[in-house]
Amino acid sequence: MPIRSSLLVSSLLLAISLSAEAAVWPNKNQWNPDWEARFSQWVEREFSADLFTRGTYAGIKHDCADAVYYARLIFAYENSLPFSAVNGSISNSTGEFDHLPAKQRLRRFIDHVGNSVSSVTIMQDTYPIDISREWFRPGVVAALPRRQVKGSEQPGHDQIVTKVERTGVVHYLKSTVPAKVQKLEHTTLISFIPEPSGGSFRWWKQPDQFNQAERRLPGYATNQYQLASASEGVYADDLQEKLALSAEPKAAKLARLAGEICHQVQQRVPIVDEAVAFKRKIGGRCMNYEEFDAYSTPSRDGKIQKALKHLLLVATGSEQGQMDSVAKYLNQACGSIQYLPGKQITAAKFAERLVAGMVSSDPNQTAAARWGDEDPQKLGCKQFY
Repeated sequence: MPIRSSLLVSSLLLAISLSAEAAVWPNKNQWNPDWEARFSQWVEREFSADLFTRGTYAGIKHDCADAVYYARLIFAYENSLPFSAVNGSISNSTGEFDHLPAKQRLRRFIDHVGNSVSSVTIMQDTYPIDISREWFRPGVVAALPRRQVKGSEQPGHDQIVTKVERTGVVHYLKSTVPAKVQKLEHTTLISFIPEPSGGSFRWWKQPDQFNQAERRLPGYATNQYQLASASEGVYADDLQEKLALSAEPKAAKLARLAGEICHQVQQRVPIVDEAVAFKRKIGGRCMNYEEFDAYSTPSRDGKIQKALKHLLLVATGSEQGQMDSVAKYLNQACGSIQYLPGKQITAAKFAERLVAGMVSSDPNQTAAARWGDEDPQKLGCKQFY
């Protein structure tokens, strides 16, 4: 072989070698309908609540947006598929971490993605999906972006569909703030009524689709915005009916919704405890925006109220039904919950306090005020939302 040709070949091989080394992982496959179907199957079978607390991916910190992105990222990594985020500006083809060993390179890339994404960026990286059994499947993201509503900032939230039952019941896994190593939470509740500028059910854009018109992407549709509903409970019922192949028995639905409320109240206990411990750690000063955002519970408390209205609607036909009409379902679901040392409360009693405005979501308040045992104090701390 002539010297010039030999040098050219060597140069090309070196360039290819360096390119392979620079990537976080090589792209041996490309996204297509078959790989999208495999992604759905993987989410249903492998994306488990303990994915980040045991096994290969243990120790990865995450909040709600991180966890949803990591499902797509991990599947792409395990199957040598391209991954892009933040409207395509972040990619596994980056050479930023090529000085690290392969395993460290992956973890650093995961951290980089987590520090870059949010409930806002996910609206750029996904598109609204058709509400049908064909397209509404595991891997769909229920995305509610952080946004300004009537001059007040509303916290965002993301959760990922993991299963759709024959009865139309949709199962989700979700994380929460602050970002930390934690198990994912299971729920069958949604946290919004879809609207074009707000929350919606969305599918992932492939790396080569960021510059394409969304209306041309597979499964794109806006019929989720056309299910007119007066409340989230009504919308959830309409969505379930549209996806159902058979009806969910009323008794099963009442037990499911009561269990959701119980779970939310139970999960509130360690969250309030963490806020109280952090307040003590910072010497009792008022929390700044980031701290308030991490330790307050307006979103969780709001979801409990909405789930309660849904339970009342199913039990009585009205979201304004009497609390004692659903107390038995709540008591059957969880009984008493220890919320402070030596103190217990039922989910029904907590719900009563919550509806009466006795419960504080402000992380600057005492534990007693957070649970409605005493009135909130006038601390002069800023309420960010």
